Amino acid sequence: MRMEGKLATLRPIEVTDAKKFVELINDERTKDYLSGVFPINEFMEEEWIKKNAITHNAVNFAIEVGNNLVGSTGLMAIDWVARSAEYGIAIFDPAYWDKGIGTEVTHMMLKYAFEYLNLNRVWLRVFENNQRAIRVYEKCGFIQEGRMRQARYLKGQYIDVIIMGILSDEYWRMKSEF
Repeated sequence: MRMEGKLATLRPIEVTDAKKFVELINDERTKDYLSGVFPINEFMEEEWIKKNAITHNAVNFAIEVGNNLVGSTGLMAIDWVARSAEYGIAIFDPAYWDKGIGTEVTHMMLKYAFEYLNLNRVWLRVFENNQRAIRVYEKCGFIQEGRMRQARYLKGQYIDVIIMGILSDEYWRMKSEF
């Protein structure tokens, strides 16, 4: 499945994307906002793509702007009984930050989750130091559901992890307002 927005395109991740992802993920400017702080190599990324890009309970997409691969997004830990999934997005290339791409991609993924997969709940984890992402999620209808205190360590300090979620009826209500 390929999804086209005004700013970005979502497409399935390919093994050939591994080299570019390694370059982007290993950039220290992005590490402050990612779960993993260890460097990765092309072999590791290729293996992750082969095993995790699309499974029974996960679907991940590459984010492209023009012909440039700038990040990834996906739904993970899909629970088909509870109709719930964890959302993730990373725009790895700082040149594409603050341009509305994250908001558009999040809207596209919520549409996919609620209108195609018939999910009832989409939730996420975000680090409290990532105010840019928190604003995007709130703009897209996510609300704070909880906080894991000092659950992440980064550069000499502990950071809270915020849990946010959006329910299907909240999505449909928000969508009707636009």
